[in-house]
Amino acid sequence: MTGDQCTLALDISEHFFNLTTESLRLRSNETRCYQTLGNLVSDRIGLPCALEDHAPETIREHLSAIPTTGDIRIDLTITRSSADSLDAVKKLISEGLGSEISLGDTLSIMLFHYVVGQKAARVLERLGLEGTDNPPRKSAISEELGNDKIVPLR
Repeated sequence: MTGDQCTLALDISEHFFNLTTESLRLRSNETRCYQTLGNLVSDRIGLPCALEDHAPETIREHLSAIPTTGDIRIDLTITRSSADSLDAVKKLISEGLGSEISLGDTLSIMLFHYVVGQKAARVLERLGLEGTDNPPRKSAISEELGNDKIVPLR
């Protein structure tokens, strides 16, 4: 491991584990390349925040339905800059919800947002309402942090 990387050990619930594997399946199929959780997090960190697309109540309902903490240990290896950005996302979502959330909650919300977006894109595509080559929108997070602090990792 290089000095620019860090590994976060998380003890997650079975429901959250299932969310991670579904997210990786969708992302791998989307990119036609096997993905890791670290790659997915790094790729999604500067994109629109869940609060921009979902009401705080929806996010709270997600956190109630998908408990974060459990007895399944996962290791998330990401760059230090992605870890810093993840912490900024955590703070932004905590402020938007009006209560402190954990790092695991932040990851769960990000993955929920990704899965919902993928499912919505499929529905719109089937209806012929949206093309598959639309570029991702800029997020309030990337604007708040500054574009020079968020580096997309591919």
